[in-house]
Amino acid sequence: MLPTTRKHRRPNTVFAGLFIALMAAPAAMAGERMPESEIARTFSGITLDGIYSTGAFFTESYNEDRSIRYHDVDGADSGEWSVQDGKFCTFYESQQGSCFFVERDGTNCFTFYEPEEPTDAEPPADGAPTTAPAPKAEAGPRKEWTSRGWDRSHPPTCPKAPEVEL
Repeated sequence: MLPTTRKHRRPNTVFAGLFIALMAAPAAMAGERMPESEIARTFSGITLDGIYSTGAFFTESYNEDRSIRYHDVDGADSGEWSVQDGKFCTFYESQQGSCFFVERDGTNCFTFYEPEEPTDAEPPADGAPTTAPAPKAEAGPRKEWTSRGWDRSHPPTCPKAPEVEL
């Protein structure tokens, strides 16, 4: 049996709370590096429209079978995508590919950074000679982004809208 009295919230209170929650979500995610477990789940099955730091636009579809289809002003290419060591990797049939660190900027903006070149690890502080070569220190992302993209089926949440210079 249903209760005979119910507490009703005022509609304005419910909508205000929902609005605040939606507005806070992109800010909470701005500039956060995506964990490896989230990268594949996010990109599998979507088409990303994007822009390179040079201003050139591109489109890339990441299929669930890990194949990709790439388009830009110079043509199209196919290849495969994967996630390796916390980075999103794209490799193509006729052009060079790479792996990128990915940061999420809001709910629908992804900024890609190439890794820095690994550097030699520091020698021992006591100056003692080593018999083995120093291991390479793990590289982090470069300071400047390489490209930025968004799932074309939703409005982008990138910090600055792409512009075209004529």
